Amino acid sequence: MNLKNTYIMKRTAITLLTLGILALQGCGVLMESREDRLARAQAEAQYVQEAVEACNFKVDITQMIPLQMAPRHVSNYWVKVEGKHIVSNLPYAGRAWDVPYGGGHALNYESDIQETALYRSDDGSYTVRLLIKTDEDTHVYTFQIFLNGKASLLVQSKNRDAINFNGEMDFEE
Repeated sequence: MNLKNTYIMKRTAITLLTLGILALQGCGVLMESREDRLARAQAEAQYVQEAVEACNFKVDITQMIPLQMAPRHVSNYWVKVEGKHIVSNLPYAGRAWDVPYGGGHALNYESDIQETALYRSDDGSYTVRLLIKTDEDTHVYTFQIFLNGKASLLVQSKNRDAINFNGEMDFEE
């Protein structure tokens, strides 16, 4: 080996060693402790429990799953439940029959909730069923809300195909 190659190898080794040490130090700073994760999870579970039992929550939708189509990732869609009132801002894709010309408002509306049913499963998750009657259609919203804030939603309508959504509770609402 010549002198130039030896110098390059030493320099590379020192650089890699320095980068390795910096990376390990950075991991120690960025890592969240187990106690912090547990405390955050408990706080989220407490928030979910209080919000769902009070029927006052908002779910941000991240995925739309139409009945006979491929799933799609979406953003800026949500459903907000406030006691006996619902604000629905959801996309719709699927078959519809007996709807107004142009499609009507589909799943974008504000309305009063006719019936509410709340169930809690053994694993702590909640099922919330809402019956909503609008001037266009009758909808049943079935939320499955987990203690970590993840949620799924099935919307069944009288005049449209059923559609599923996935999302998360908005903890800042």
